[in-house]
Amino acid sequence: MNSAPRPDELELDAPEQRELPNLQDYLRILFRYKWGIAALMVVGGVIAALRALSEVPLYDATATLLIERQAARFVSIEEVYRGSQGWDFGEYYQTQYEILRSRPIAERVVDKLGVEAFRPKPGTRKPGFDWRKLIGRGEPEPTSAPVAKPDPKAEREGAINAVVGSLNILPVRNSQLVRLRMRGPDPEFAATLANAHAQAYIEEMLEGRLQMTQTASQWLNERTKGLREKLESSEKALQEFRDRERLLDVEGVDSLASTELGLASERLAEARRDRVDKQALYDQVRSSKSLDEVPALLVSPLVQQYKQSMISAESEVRELSQRYGARHPKMAEANTKLETARSSLARQLKVAANAVESEYRAAVNRENSLSGELGAAKGELQSLNRKQYELKSLEREVDSNRQLYELFQNRFKETAASGGVQTANARLVENAQIPNAQVWPNKRRATMIGLLIGLAIGIALALILDHMDNTVKGAEDVEKRLGLAVLGLVPKLKSLEEGGELPISYFGAHPQSSFSEAIRTIRTGVLLSAVDETHKRILITSSVPSEGKTTLSMNLATALSHMKKVLLIDADMRRPSIHKGLPDQRQSPGLSEYITGERKISECMRQIDGSNLYVMPAGIAPPNPLEILSSRKFAESLEALSRAFDHVIIDCAPACAVSDALVLSKLVHGVVYVVRSDSTQWQVAKSGVKRLRRIDAPLIGAVVNQVVPRRTGYAYGKYYYHGDAYYSDYGYANTKSKSRSKTKRA
Repeated sequence: MNSAPRPDELELDAPEQRELPNLQDYLRILFRYKWGIAALMVVGGVIAALRALSEVPLYDATATLLIERQAARFVSIEEVYRGSQGWDFGEYYQTQYEILRSRPIAERVVDKLGVEAFRPKPGTRKPGFDWRKLIGRGEPEPTSAPVAKPDPKAEREGAINAVVGSLNILPVRNSQLVRLRMRGPDPEFAATLANAHAQAYIEEMLEGRLQMTQTASQWLNERTKGLREKLESSEKALQEFRDRERLLDVEGVDSLASTELGLASERLAEARRDRVDKQALYDQVRSSKSLDEVPALLVSPLVQQYKQSMISAESEVRELSQRYGARHPKMAEANTKLETARSSLARQLKVAANAVESEYRAAVNRENSLSGELGAAKGELQSLNRKQYELKSLEREVDSNRQLYELFQNRFKETAASGGVQTANARLVENAQIPNAQVWPNKRRATMIGLLIGLAIGIALALILDHMDNTVKGAEDVEKRLGLAVLGLVPKLKSLEEGGELPISYFGAHPQSSFSEAIRTIRTGVLLSAVDETHKRILITSSVPSEGKTTLSMNLATALSHMKKVLLIDADMRRPSIHKGLPDQRQSPGLSEYITGERKISECMRQIDGSNLYVMPAGIAPPNPLEILSSRKFAESLEALSRAFDHVIIDCAPACAVSDALVLSKLVHGVVYVVRSDSTQWQVAKSGVKRLRRIDAPLIGAVVNQVVPRRTGYAYGKYYYHGDAYYSDYGYANTKSKSRSKTKRA
C-alpha cells in the first residue's frame, strides 16, 4: 500500500511559476552581459560608420514655388453642376502636390533638359571608402572590351524615374508656398533640376488650363444646343395638352368642384342619419310580436282613438257581465261592439306599420341616390386633379429646361469671353541655389544610430539568454525550486590545471578565506540540523557529475576533523576521484577491497598527516558497484566504522545518473545535496531531490557550489566574505582566485 505523498513533494510537483522580474533583476542581467552588450554596440557603430563612409555623398537643392488659391477662369463640368459652392483648399493643394510628383511633369523635365544631362559625368564624386574591398568584393577593374550603346528608350525611362525618385515636396505651413527639393550627387545639376521642375509645373498648368477651356467651351456649345431643343419640345407638349383638354382656368374649376363635393357630402350625411332613425323604427316593428307593443305606432292619433274605443267597449262588457248572462242580448251586443273595436285597432296598427316601412324604404332610396351623386362628384374632381397634376408637371419641366438653358447660355458666354486670357496659378518665388554641404550620409548620426541598434540588440539578446537560462543561480533558486534549506554557498576555486591547490589542503592552508568560512558555515549547519541525534553518517551527492561534491566532501571532512575523528569514504566506484585530491594522488586499496575481504581495514584507509581525518578511497572499480553498496556486508561494515569514528562522510555517485545514492541514503543519518551554480539545471536537480524524497531520504539541505557572486549576482543571506573582513552585500567573494570560469548553459 502506497503511503500518502509528503507536503514538500506535492510542492515540487506543482507547476513552476516564474516571478516577474523587477528593475534590479534587469540591471543584474545587463551587468552580467555587459561585455557582450558593449561588443554589439561597437559592432553596430562600426558597421554604421563603414556604411556611411561607403555611401555616395548627396546634395539638396531647393526651389520655392507660390501656388495661389484662386478658382479657374474656365468653366469645368463639375463647376456647372456645383454652381457657386465654395472651394475646398485642402483638397486643392493636395491635388497640386500630387501633380508636382506626377510622371508627366518628370517627362517634361527630361525632354527639356535632354537625356544626356542625366548621364554620369566623369568627375562625379565617389565614396571615400569602399568597405567591400575589405572582403574582396570591390568594383571590378575596367576592361578594354567595347561598351554597348545604351537603349534610348530605357535611358529616357531611367532619367524619368531618377527625377521622380529624387523629388521631395515640402509645403510651408500656413502659407501658399511649397518647396521643391531635389537630391543628387551633383550639386549643380540638382539646382538645375529643381528650377526646371518648377518651370515644367507652371507650363503644364498653363497648357492644362487652355486645353480645359477649349474643351469646356466646346462641350457647353453642344450642351446648349441640346438644352434649347429640349426646352422647345417641353413648351410644345404643354400647349398641346391645354388644347386637348380645353383648359382655361384650372384653379377656378377646381374650386367649384370642391364646393359641390362638400354640399353633396352634407346632404348624404343628413340622409344617412334619417335612414338610420327610420331603420331603427322599422327593425323595432319587425321584431315585435304584437303591433300594439311598439311605442312608435301608439303615438298615432288614429291608433289612440281606436285604442280608446276598444278600452270603452271592454269596460262596457265588464259592467254588463255583472248583471247579465253571456247569452243576454245586451251582452251579445256589447261583445260584438268589442270585437269591432279590436278589429279596427288592428287594421289601424297595420296601416301605421306599413307607413313606417314605406318611410324606411324611401330613406334608403334617398341615401343611395345621394351616394351616387357624391361618387360622381368625386370622380369629376379626381379627373380634374389628374389633369391639373399633369399640367403642373409639364409646366415644371418647361421652367426647369428654361433655367438650365439660360444657365448654360450665360456660362458659355463667360467662357468664350475669358478663353483668350490665361494666367498661371503658380510662379517661381526663389530659384534653387547650388548647395555647398552634403546632406547624405550623416556620419555622426549614422554612427549613433548604429550604436543604439547594437545596444538594443545586445539588451534583447541578454534578456533572451537570461530567460532561456534554466540553471540554478543561488540560494533563492534552491529554496524556491527544490524546496531545500541552503546550508551554504561555496566560492569557486582554481583547478589544478589552472595552478590551484589540492582541495583537501585548501581549507587548512587558507583558514581566513571566504572558501574556508563557507565550509565552516556548512559544517555548522550540518551539526545543528540534528539537535536530538548526531549525524554520524553523512552522504554527499549531486544531480550529475562535475558539480563539486568530491571537493565539498573532502573539505567538509577536513573541517569536521578539527573537532572530532572523521572518516571520508569514496563510494563513487564508477568514477572515483577522492584519491586525486590527496597529496600523493595514488590509487590504493580501498572500499571495494575492504567489502570483498581482500584487504584489511588498516590497508584500505589512509590518515592525513597532522589531522584526525582518515580517507578510504574507492579502490579498484568492481563490475557491480550497486551490488556491493546494497550488500549486507557493506551495511555491517558501515555500522562498525560508525562506532570507530565520530563522523563518516560518504561521497557517492550522482543521484540522477545511477541508484547508488538511493541505496546509501537508507544507511546514513543525513544527506547533503550539492548543486553547481550556473551549471545545474533546476529541472534535473528537482528530479534528483524528488527521487530521494520518494524513499524518505534524510535530506539535511543543499549546498550551492562554485559560486562567482560578482558575475552571477546571486548569493545567500545578507553578507559575503572577502578575505578576513565582512562586506555588507549580497554574495560571497573570493580574494584568492580572480579567474572566472566559463558558465555551462543548459
